[in-house]
Amino acid sequence: MALQLKMDFSWARLPGMDMAFILLITMRVLPAVICEEQLCSNEEVIKGGRIEWPENRVERSVMTYICPVGFRPYPVSWRYCNRDNYWSQLRNVYGETALEATCNEMTCLAPKHFEFGSFAPVENTYKVKASVTFQCFDGYQLIGSATRTCLANGHWSGTLPRCNSEDTFCPNPGIPFGARKEGKYYDVFSTVQYHCDKHILRGSSKRTCLETGQWSGVEPRCESKYSFDNVEDLAKELDVLESTVRNPDLNSRTEVNPGQKRGVNVFFVIDASRRVGNENFIKSLNFVKTFINRVSDVNGLVRFEVVAFGSYSIMITDIKENLTPKAVIERIKRVDYREYYNNTGRRTGIALELVHSSINETVKLQIENGQPVPKQVIIIITGGLYNGKPAPFIVTKKISDQLSHLPNCLDIYAIGIGEIHKQYLESLVPVKRTITEGQQYAFYLPSYHYLKEAQEKQKKNYDLQFAACGIRGKVRQRPIQRIFGGIKSKEYDWPWQVIIGFPGRDFCGGSIISKRWILSAAHCINDTVGMTSNITIWAGSIRRERQNIWQELTVEEVIIHENFSRPSEMNNDIALLKVKDPIIFSAHVRPVCLPCTKKSAQLLFSIVDNWDEVCHYEDDVLTSHGGRNQKVLSGYVSGWGIVNRRSSILSLDLHHAQVYIQYRMTCDSPYPLTETMFCAKGDETDSCRGDSGGPLVMQRNHRWIQVGIISFGRKAVCGENVMGFYSSVPKLMSWIKERVTDLEYE
Repeated sequence: MALQLKMDFSWARLPGMDMAFILLITMRVLPAVICEEQLCSNEEVIKGGRIEWPENRVERSVMTYICPVGFRPYPVSWRYCNRDNYWSQLRNVYGETALEATCNEMTCLAPKHFEFGSFAPVENTYKVKASVTFQCFDGYQLIGSATRTCLANGHWSGTLPRCNSEDTFCPNPGIPFGARKEGKYYDVFSTVQYHCDKHILRGSSKRTCLETGQWSGVEPRCESKYSFDNVEDLAKELDVLESTVRNPDLNSRTEVNPGQKRGVNVFFVIDASRRVGNENFIKSLNFVKTFINRVSDVNGLVRFEVVAFGSYSIMITDIKENLTPKAVIERIKRVDYREYYNNTGRRTGIALELVHSSINETVKLQIENGQPVPKQVIIIITGGLYNGKPAPFIVTKKISDQLSHLPNCLDIYAIGIGEIHKQYLESLVPVKRTITEGQQYAFYLPSYHYLKEAQEKQKKNYDLQFAACGIRGKVRQRPIQRIFGGIKSKEYDWPWQVIIGFPGRDFCGGSIISKRWILSAAHCINDTVGMTSNITIWAGSIRRERQNIWQELTVEEVIIHENFSRPSEMNNDIALLKVKDPIIFSAHVRPVCLPCTKKSAQLLFSIVDNWDEVCHYEDDVLTSHGGRNQKVLSGYVSGWGIVNRRSSILSLDLHHAQVYIQYRMTCDSPYPLTETMFCAKGDETDSCRGDSGGPLVMQRNHRWIQVGIISFGRKAVCGENVMGFYSSVPKLMSWIKERVTDLEYE
């Protein structure tokens, strides 16, 4: 940047001073004295906080306000240096102004209504660290958190409390803090409507009680305009996104040519307008470079386009150039914010039109060449509201509509930083994906510092995430279909699934429930008691053959339910196998969640009561007490058993099938149907020989919980008079709890 020289000066001719001397002073001395760079003032302050100054306080540089935890800069988070050498106004997008910047204390929205119960203390707003405690009237059970605490980002800890009655078909959906609810009936097909008045509603404004006993959509919440998202949530989503880039084929069954691998096109749309400023723009580019560098080992299948925008857009890299990740990073390094001088607008829509054009061309080319359409990922980072036409949400909808016939082919993320209208940011994300998946695609952050913090947390938590239960690898959930009569599973689908091998006879299935324990069926292990050295467990592969990714586990101890008896009955058909060495978790090997644990209580918003009552409630939610109530509950079974009635050969590939828990009176079991059993079947699909001991799992809140263990079938021949029988995991959790001590139950 050329320096602006200040040349205003005055002097008087002294007696005896000749012109030559004057010229000498003027040309050789004075410039060295009077030339100075125009700088913005360094005398700014923020009450209650501090300022992070730029290296040089020159035009377009940024000073950032830093406040203590639990406070936020007001009215703006940063200011940029104008060309007239003044810092930008203390005025935010809401029209609020101030004479002096201050650190304002964050607050949380108060609960307006609490059905069938009471809470204390009752306040209009709650400060950070303030807590509220809830209790229900007689005859109602408290679901969710009994106590919630106001957090530093303006959100509440824990889960939404509500008072529930067992008489309702769906549990009480609750009323978010700051909201009011219309609708008081919770029977099947009943609806409820939510309003946040002057605050912002995120999630589903309208929900319906479904035949499954669950509510449609996503649990809503009201937010104030100043509250912001947890950086941990963004870090988790970045990890999922990285997995999507590495394994795009895991999210689609619609490839034109199944033999070809699917690619990914990643588009970064970066705000470079005047109000963002130099230092913040650099933070955005560093975020992009870090993301690309993390996936730089994915060769040939991922391409990047980077577009920066203000009043006009500059395409830093074009997707059609097909540059390597390293080449993209080198191109970004050459970008200079000075290219955006006088870039006073924020034409987000024009930048997204460039992305739309690139998607149009690449999709058309892929289809013409008979190649699978790449996954399209758009990441928008902006520091404010758009101006000019076209409106960006119109363009993102146009992109979404264009790809709507290709399931799971598009992800759009919007990251808004500073003071920004939340409704605008939410409008950039296709509503259908958010509501149906409950996935978070829009994030609000108070400053650009949080971009780096999110990526640092993503790196630190990388290994810890594998220990989380009920996550299918590291990929976003995709639709799956129906072991016998089902379809082949793909990598990462069921990472808790294991093969239990025995010498000289058929193998069985099992599931990983912790670092040392495998859950299976008693009838699989019954003949091997005392012969643990003859049992081998393999984890980590969908192919029933030795592979490099397999973990071979040796068994230290086998525990069979003491009240299991066969063949007269199949009651208590459950077994535990303890392995000698801790299982090494990875994207291929992970534990499944179990009911009646601390994790399941979080996923199911379980009642606040003693453990037995919690387990009773979760048994109703997951199995309808073994099919006693006619709720439409479905899950998935998986295994390497027989998949074709015309063959008795066990499968080499892991298959899965969707099954529905049946009304108990229709089971027609060949054995006495006890409290520890339930029956389930699919549409001409079933578990079969070789699948025994494997899991029946259900998805709740994006995690998978094991509710059954494959036990036996109605007929010896698979596919005839289909009906499968399962050991009920919720009913047998007290037995598991006494023996498996490395799970959290309370």
